[in-house]
Amino acid sequence: MSEPTIYVGGFSGGVDSQAAALWMRRHYGDENVVLLNSEAGRNEHPLTVEHVKWYSENVHKVVACNPQVMDMGNGAVGKRAKMGLQDSDDLTFDLLATLKGRFPSRMAQFCTEHLKMAPQKRWLQEHLSGIYFERFTGKRRDESAARAGINFDEWDTYYDTTLHHPIADWTKKMCFEYVHAAGEKTNPLYEMGFNRVGCAPCINNSKDDIANWAARAPEMIDKVRQWEEKVGRTFFPPCVPGMELNFVDDVVRWAQTDRGGRQFPMYPEKREGCSSKYGLCE
Repeated sequence: MSEPTIYVGGFSGGVDSQAAALWMRRHYGDENVVLLNSEAGRNEHPLTVEHVKWYSENVHKVVACNPQVMDMGNGAVGKRAKMGLQDSDDLTFDLLATLKGRFPSRMAQFCTEHLKMAPQKRWLQEHLSGIYFERFTGKRRDESAARAGINFDEWDTYYDTTLHHPIADWTKKMCFEYVHAAGEKTNPLYEMGFNRVGCAPCINNSKDDIANWAARAPEMIDKVRQWEEKVGRTFFPPCVPGMELNFVDDVVRWAQTDRGGRQFPMYPEKREGCSSKYGLCE
């Protein structure tokens, strides 16, 4: 008798990956589903880490496969040797930026490969060798222009298997309704008004999310400031009008402005209590 197919999904702690995980479990059974999390190189908010832990203990096990220096492949070998790094050392977000000499950007989003895809591929090679598996994501078409044309199914050349996007045509609201109808909790950062809850912050955060991080979790901004000083480069791509380079404090000041970034509001918005954009406060 042949072994059953294993269905593998990444679990970031966001509602999209949670909805995709529920879809997988309902279609293939818990025993055939493997969920993986890499903590994005320790660049997650503690509430996200806690949510992943809650889900793993109460809903379905989430396997930790945190990135290691070896997950950079042949990248920055000279710097790694000079710093005395071993292949098995933790690869954190700031260490990755130090080795690369820059932070990721929209055009060079190497954090996704080295901090998520490579560690998960390594885990699969170590634990599912010889076992057929297929991959699933929580990508949705209305997330961005880049994802607007994704198909439900495609061939994944990186993992050499079939890749499925089962909720490609869903909205964010549908994801919340689907997960909550199953009695599952969602990441509490959504109730605090955040759109993205993976990296804290993400290089692709919106102006509003950046202002929200500064108001709700200033320690996340402090972390980025320390990283910028360590790496000597800016974390966010150029986004502040009139500036070719903008360090994190420049970006935060701009994020707190209105009228196209020209002035500060007369009555700044208070960032406290529930302020979900997805009707979670009702």
